[in-house]
Amino acid sequence: MKKKKNTIVTVIVMIVVAAVIVGGYFFISARKNADNYEGGKDKTEVDSLLEKNLDTGYPVTAREVVKFYSRILKSYYNEVLTEDQLGRLLDQMRRLFDDELLAENPRETHLADLKEEINDFAARKCTITSYQVEQAGNIITWSDEGKDYSRVIASYTEKEDNDYLKVYEEFILRKDVSGKWKILGWRLTDKDAME
Repeated sequence: MKKKKNTIVTVIVMIVVAAVIVGGYFFISARKNADNYEGGKDKTEVDSLLEKNLDTGYPVTAREVVKFYSRILKSYYNEVLTEDQLGRLLDQMRRLFDDELLAENPRETHLADLKEEINDFAARKCTITSYQVEQAGNIITWSDEGKDYSRVIASYTEKEDNDYLKVYEEFILRKDVSGKWKILGWRLTDKDAME
């Protein structure tokens, strides 16, 4: 009987020790997460875009590529960016581009054109208030000469003073040799293309 009592006491002690260890782990984890959350409250959309590691976290679908592109685009025109931030955001955007598009748009020319567009938006007091990328079920994909292509429509709502304008763009993407969707080009289109 005494042996049975000792076994029960040992089991109870082990349960209490395990509970203290597990409870301590959760307490420390919760506190660490709270510290990270509180420290991250000043994190901006620009910070998030710049921290995105496209080597390990490249968008999986053509739609996600256009969404990431649109987030960068919105930041260009809505945020006050340092020269460094602007250059790094441009580099993030260019990582979404197909090699053919990159070859046609050298970085320095692209940066100069972008600065001009940003200044034009600022002079007109214009911002991009929102964007919408068409649903996955509406995206058209096809193959040609052994390469996969995708057409994705996005709309951008621009505010200039108190007027709102919706702009529609049609993106053509192509899969590269590693299977990543890359933007080959885009053009203005109309509302009917998204429906």
